[in-house]
Amino acid sequence: MPLGELEDEAVGKILIVGAEALIRGGLKDQMNADTFKLDFANSGFEAGIQAESLHPDCVVIDFIMGRNESLMIAQNLRKNPEYIDVVLVGLLSDEDNASGFDRSIFSETFRKPFDVALLAERIRTLVSRRKQLA
Repeated sequence: MPLGELEDEAVGKILIVGAEALIRGGLKDQMNADTFKLDFANSGFEAGIQAESLHPDCVVIDFIMGRNESLMIAQNLRKNPEYIDVVLVGLLSDEDNASGFDRSIFSETFRKPFDVALLAERIRTLVSRRKQLA
């Protein structure tokens, strides 16, 4: 097995889209660099490019970018057969939470404010489960 494939098996790849600096920093602190590789994107366009090169196990989308753009990123990932099983986590504000949209596209949603340690633990659990099923 080539070394790159071994790394894919061992390391969980997380793409974080549009997240605030506090969330980015918290996840960097909480996620062990030996077992998780974190990449960041600031827009839907960047997210698409990063997803193509990273092939993430999990994509965390912060709705701070705007509800429409956030949902478009999630829908585009789910439409692509390569990413149908990717864990999608949405980070919602009170306004997003109240706006009433179909959350079934997401594996998990978190309502702000939340404990970043709890988010990190949930990501670890979901990615671990995904890798076991693969």
